Amino acid sequence: MRQLYLAFLAIFLTVTVYGQPASNRYSTNGISGKKSYNRKEKQPVFLTLRGGMTQFFGELNEQDMQMVIGLSLGKYLTKEFAIQTDYNAGKVGGQKSRFFNSYFINEFNTIELLAKWDLTEQFNRLEPGPLHLSVYGGFGQIYFAANAFDLDNNEMVRFTNSKLSARNPLFLRWGPARGPLGIEKTREGILPVGTTLEFTLLPAMKMSVDYRFYFVRTDKMDATSGQRLINPEEAESYSSTPDDKFSFLSLSLNYKFGKPK
Repeated sequence: MRQLYLAFLAIFLTVTVYGQPASNRYSTNGISGKKSYNRKEKQPVFLTLRGGMTQFFGELNEQDMQMVIGLSLGKYLTKEFAIQTDYNAGKVGGQKSRFFNSYFINEFNTIELLAKWDLTEQFNRLEPGPLHLSVYGGFGQIYFAANAFDLDNNEMVRFTNSKLSARNPLFLRWGPARGPLGIEKTREGILPVGTTLEFTLLPAMKMSVDYRFYFVRTDKMDATSGQRLINPEEAESYSSTPDDKFSFLSLSLNYKFGKPK
């Protein structure tokens, strides 16, 4: 996955450094190559659909890549900056034969608020071409249920949710869980960061490669907390080990609405 990401980055740098100046069809003011600075220009709303593969970083970190799908609804504030709301649904998985002898499956949903910065638009002196590199970051919540199974007989050995499960209060990792019992999914905070490489297919449509990395405010996304075999359902089972992390690499289509003629 890392090699694929670096390859896309190398393509972008090659086009940026050695490519010819942009032609008329990329100039918004009708002058070949000259950049438009019309700050009163109305910026479009956009919708993005994506699908990709996940990768997990935690105790059970021998990879079992799973699928993720999602959509984004956002708006460009300027030509360089945009904000968007994301929804993603998918699975993460992994295993560890040494000590744990188990694998896990985690089904999750996320809601995220992101700010996106188009580096190509920001730092290009001339009107940029069809290839753009952007970075983004934000915050959100993840809702998940994880189960761990024995590698030998597929018997469930650990889980995060049951009829006795309750939620930890928001912004409080330690201490007893509160609220009604029997929650189906654990709720935790997330910090997503990422980068996209976008290519313009049509004036209102782009295709992009998106790599996103999540910092998750919990150590039990793999139904495992620390180097222990106890069940991580309750709050007192948290260990002092670092929080879990995961990522995804996806392909997406982006459509702009309301772009001026």
